[in-house]
Order: sequence, then C-alpha cells, then structure tokens
Amino acid sequence: MSKGFSFLAKKIRQSPKKIIVLLLLFTLVLGFGVTKVQVDLGQGTMISHKDPIYKATEEYHDEFGSDTLFILLSGKQGDLLSTVNLSAINKLQSELVQKKEIQSAFSYYNMIENGTDQATKIQMKMKKQLQETVEKAVQEAAARGATPAQQQDAAQKAQMSFMKKVNEQSGANLTSLRAAGAPSLQNEKFVKLLVLDKNRNVNEMFKTFMPQNGKHALIIMKVKGGIPYNELSDLTEEVSNMTKQAGFSNLHTKISGTPKIYGAIYNSMMKDMSIMLGLSLVLMAAILFIVFPVKWRLLALPVVLMSLFWTIGIMGYIGVPMSMVTMAILPILIGLGTDFAIQFHNRYDEELKTGKPVKEAILQSIKKMGPAVGIAVFAMTLGFITLLISKVPMIQHFGIMLSVGVIVSYTVSLMLMYSVFMLRDRQVTPKTISTPSRMEGFMERVATLTVKKPLLLLAVGVLLSAGGFYIDHSLKIETNIENLMPQEAPELKELNEVRRIIGSTNEISFILKSEDVTDPNVVKWIAAYEEQQRKAHPEIETATSIASIMKQANKGKVPETKAEIDSILAQVPDELKSNILSKDKESAAVSFTIGNIGMKEQADLLNQIEKNINPPSRVEMKPAGSNVINIKSVGSMTENRHISAGIGVIAIIAGLLLAYRRWKMAMYPILPIVLVVGWSSLMMFMLNIEINPLTAVLGSLVLGIGSEFTILIMERYKEELENGLSRDEALIKSISKIGRAITASGLTVMAGFSTLIFSEFVMLRSFGITTVFDTFLCLISSLFILPAIIILIDKRNSASEMTK
Repeated sequence: MSKGFSFLAKKIRQSPKKIIVLLLLFTLVLGFGVTKVQVDLGQGTMISHKDPIYKATEEYHDEFGSDTLFILLSGKQGDLLSTVNLSAINKLQSELVQKKEIQSAFSYYNMIENGTDQATKIQMKMKKQLQETVEKAVQEAAARGATPAQQQDAAQKAQMSFMKKVNEQSGANLTSLRAAGAPSLQNEKFVKLLVLDKNRNVNEMFKTFMPQNGKHALIIMKVKGGIPYNELSDLTEEVSNMTKQAGFSNLHTKISGTPKIYGAIYNSMMKDMSIMLGLSLVLMAAILFIVFPVKWRLLALPVVLMSLFWTIGIMGYIGVPMSMVTMAILPILIGLGTDFAIQFHNRYDEELKTGKPVKEAILQSIKKMGPAVGIAVFAMTLGFITLLISKVPMIQHFGIMLSVGVIVSYTVSLMLMYSVFMLRDRQVTPKTISTPSRMEGFMERVATLTVKKPLLLLAVGVLLSAGGFYIDHSLKIETNIENLMPQEAPELKELNEVRRIIGSTNEISFILKSEDVTDPNVVKWIAAYEEQQRKAHPEIETATSIASIMKQANKGKVPETKAEIDSILAQVPDELKSNILSKDKESAAVSFTIGNIGMKEQADLLNQIEKNINPPSRVEMKPAGSNVINIKSVGSMTENRHISAGIGVIAIIAGLLLAYRRWKMAMYPILPIVLVVGWSSLMMFMLNIEINPLTAVLGSLVLGIGSEFTILIMERYKEELENGLSRDEALIKSISKIGRAITASGLTVMAGFSTLIFSEFVMLRSFGITTVFDTFLCLISSLFILPAIIILIDKRNSASEMTK
C-alpha cells in the first residue's frame, strides 16, 4: 500500500498541472451523466419491480387507474342541479378524459344522465306496451265481428286496464314522473325528482357523490398509473385551470386528492433541498474560517463541489434516480467530502510546520494520510453498502450512492488537494513553527483529561448507551407521508377540508381475477367477504366493488342469477363501471375506505384483511394499488433498520480485520460507534424525534461517519507509537494533532446538516436534527471513548508490542 501512495505522490510532485487537467477532463465527461439523471418520486423507487405486489399494482393501474383526484363543488342544491352547471360538468369531464394522465372522470352528472336514459327507455317501453295492448284488443274485437265503435270502446278499456295495472305497480312514482315532465337533463324539475326525495333529501344512490345532503358534489378522476410525482403538480394545476374555465354558476370549486399532495411534496423537497444546500456551503465556509486556521482554508469547498458533480454524473450513467431519500445524499456528501479535504489539508499543513520542503511534506502527508483515510473510506463503504439488504429500491440507491460518493470524494480530494498544494507552494521556503495553535492546545487538554479518567468516561458512555438501546422500542415511528410534509401546506389543508366533507380518502385496494368475476358465486363471495371485514375492523368505513353496487341497486341483496347481475350492470354508467370492472369481466377492483390512521396501523389492518382472503376455486385476489405499495415499502424502511445496522457493524469489523489482521485493531474503532447508536436512540427519545423513512437509515450513516473519526485517531496513535512515544504520550499527541482536523470536519458536517433543521418538510427537519446530534456524538465518542478504551485495554507502550 505504501508503494502505491509513494508512486502517487511522485506523480503529483512531477506533474500537478497534468493531474488537474485530467481531473477537469473527467469532470466534463461526467457532466454528460449529470444531464441523464432522472428525478423519480414514483412508486418504482419504493418497491422492487419483481415484487408480486408491484406486478399486481401495474395490472390494477392498467385496468382501473391509480390515485384519485377530486373536484369539490359547493353551493345550494338548486345550483348543483341547474341545467347550466350540469352542462358545465359534462363539458369539463369530456375535456378531462382527453388528457393523457387521466384515465376516467365520473360524477353525479353521470348518474343523472343514466337515470334520464333509463326513464326515457321506460317511457318508451310503456308507450310501446300500451300501443301493443290497444292494438291487440282492437284486433280481438275485430275478429269477433265488432263494429268500429265497439273496437274503439275495446281500445279504451284496454288502455284503462293497462294504466290501472301500471298505477298499481308504480303509484306515486308514476304520478310524480308525469308531473315532472319529459325526462331530460334540461328539465330541472325532472332532475330534482331523480336526485331528491319528497323531503328534498338526496336519494341513496346519489349520497356518495353529493355529500352533506347535496350541499356539495364531487367530480372524481382516476389518474393513470406510473405518472412520476414531479409531474403531478403540473397536472393538478391544469385541472384547476380547466375547472375555472368550465363556466360554473354560483358554485365554489376546490381541487384535492393524493396526486396533489404528492406534487406538493415534490415541490417542497426540491425547494428545501436547493435552499439548504446553498446555506450549508455558507455555514461550512464560516466554520472553516473559525476552527481551521490554515492557508487557503476554503479550498475544501470547490474540491467538494467537483466531487459532488462527479457523483451525480455517475448516478446518471448507472441509472440511479433522484428520489425522496437519495436527495438527502447531497448534504451528506458535501459534509463528508469536506471532511476528507480537511484531513489532507491538516496533515500537509502540519508537515510544513515541521520545516519539511514542500515536496517532502506532500510525500509524507500522502504516505500517512492516504492509507489512513483510505481505510476509513473502506470501512464507511462497508457500512453504507449494507443498505442493499433493504427491500426498498430508494434505500438501496441511497447505499449505492453514498458508497460511490465517499470513494469519489476521497479520490478527488487526494489528487486535487495535493496538486493544488504543489502548484501553490513550489516557491515557498518552509519555516519550522513550534508553537501549537489554540485549537491544538485545547485538544491536548481534552486528551489529558481522557487519559486520567478512562474508567469514568467509559462507564458513563456504556450506561447512557444501554439506556438508549433499552428505550429504542419506545421510539415513535412516523410513516404517514402527510404527517411528514409541511403541515401548513395549502394542499394538505385542502385535503383535510375535503375529508371533513366527504369522509376519508384513504383506501386499501385489491385486484380480483377470475374467468368471470360477475358470476353469482363470485359476487356473493365478495359481498360476504366485505361484510365480514367491515364487522371485524371498525377502521373500515365503506367497501366498493361490483358486489356493493349490486346490493345498492337491489334493495341491499345480492342478485341470485347471472341475468339479474347483467341487467343491473347494464344500468350502471360506464364511467363508474370502468373503475371497478374490466371490459372482459376477468378483473375487478375491491377497495376498502379506511379512517385517517397511520401507516403502521394500515399495515396491521392490511395484513389482517389478507389473512382472511379465501375465495372460491379459480378466483384470485391480491392487494394492489398506490396506497398498498406505500404501506408495504414504508414499513420495510423502518422495520429493517436494526438488521441493517447490525450487518454494518459486522461488515466493518470484517473489513478492518482484513486490513489490520488483528482483532484489537479491528475492534477499537467500532466499539465507540456502537455506543453512539445507543446514544442516538436516547437522544431521539428525549427530543421526541420520530423514526421516519430518512431517519431509519441513520444507523448506517452513524457507523460510516463515526468509524472514520475513530480510525483516523487510531492510525495517528499507531504512528506516534512507531515514533517511540509511550501509550499515553501517543494518545495525547494524536488527539491534539488530528483532533483539530476531526473537530473541524465534524463541525462542518454538522453545519451542513443544521440547515435542514429549518426545513418546513418534517421528514427533512427530523433528519437534520438527528444527523447534527449524531455527528456531534460521534465526535465526542472519538475524542473521549476511543482513548478510554485504548487506555483500559492496551497495556503495552510501544508500536512493536501493539502489533503483536
């Protein structure tokens, strides 16, 4: 390893300009990759494409559409049923379904239109039957030899008999129908008769679409599946503009639904991330000015920006998209990249202060810090790459890009920093500076305290960590995306207002497949299954399927015969039917509307509902749909966090054992960070911070950041032992020298994450708070716990003894 870094140092000293030009050429090449990066907030980032639920959801979306977008109309009953507004709804719906993103649009207008058609058909049928009855009576009279007058009399009697029979069957309905006039959408009197009863209450079949007894009405749109979240905001804006231009009279309109929420989430995250990245760079610059007193102390920032550019370019080339989670790697990589640059800069500055020539300072710095930081990066990568065990693609992408990002940051910092130093200082005559800086003096006092009180420090650290691990199960888990977005967002307030009017909009849906889902046995099973689940689970508010429609149209009973089922289906508007039944009748949608409960509760409910699925032979029913994917994937994000962290610990130990070939050397860096994991849980409990999809990956992040700090201190400790210092002297000097760089890098990482604390996005804010504290805890553990462990375990006083 030493030969490789010596060769690199030689090339940097000989051709710094060539190396810088080469790095710039790579930057240009990777710039094309940046243009290929896709922003994907769709559900393909939340669940594997090979997962049965993903495949079932694709089928469900192809047949029945994805999420629901609502247009809420509010006004008086009369205005909602006026000819002008019904015409406006018809026009608007016709325009909406022309949009490629919208699969279907349905409202009470379609029910009225269908009722009008049915009434017209009934009148025509009655007229035809009456005509046939009268003609038959006349023909029979003529056959008996009746005179024309007698035939006319027979015709009148037949007409009276027919109408009497109809009146006996229809009674008041027929009288009302006659009074209302011809069935027509332009006949407001007929429309009101169809929708309202004699007490002006909305009839049962219209209640879903006209809540609060007709003070409001809904236009319901199904958005096609597979639409990226970043396109939903534009879609809802277009729907809003179309609604404004529809020509409604005396009605207030409001657009809401999960597509609008997802669009708002995307806009909020993009806005927050861009602002926070800029602020993080400003704060890092300020921290570097305060705690890192070296020449060109801001050099780390342009180096980090190049590293970040490379990482994003690689993302584009290998097809890793920007998602809600991978967006968070940007401030992380800025912090870690600055950390690496500081370590290299600090060691070079230290070598110069000993009076070494520039070329010698570069050689010694690269030979010492190249392997040390390299081992730390190796350990970090092992910690991050364990995120690949997650079942959630965006978490896998997070692990991949963190691993790629730290390797890129290490490579660019190592080559670019020292090339710049070589060009900058080639005419400099070094001077020996023996006076330590104030920061070094402070670190020396910290190290002296640690050496004197190792048992006390370790005991306090272990007790606090044990307490954190004990209460970890009590941490609140927040996976409801609505609770993680900005709570003052207008889109969220609108959705909650709509829910107060129409009830819950959360659904758990299933796709049912059979040779013929309208078979009476299948419909009866669906009806029985729905009833069973509603009784067992009070969280279920309503059930929607072909069975529920059958019962609604058949006085609460499931039709007994296929002919009855087909007859009822023929009367159901096509716009409604397309949301629950495929054209070939081989697929049907079954959905349960549930109360506004958290994702964990939804996951428990879904699991219980699934257990009770026992359909007839040759019938299959599987969970599917957007919310089902949300439930399954978000649960996976939070449930596997301990497994991922545990595997990360094992991986880092194995990697360090491979690098050092000694158990103690492999265990020293990781033990302090395991304590930090417990401290982190205790801190989250005390601050009432929830576990969410972002904070759930912090275990791996803590392992990566913390192990770097501890490895760098341990490497310097080993070096000082090789220089002939005793154990205590080596520890004190190691912390005083490298502690300055570690503290500076830790504070810059904290500064970068601290900007997220001011985000309106709850998930980002919680992530920012937790990472700031976790980085601080890693710093504390590295400076106090690691030396304490070494003092208590390592009783040897020289490098030769340490390597035994």
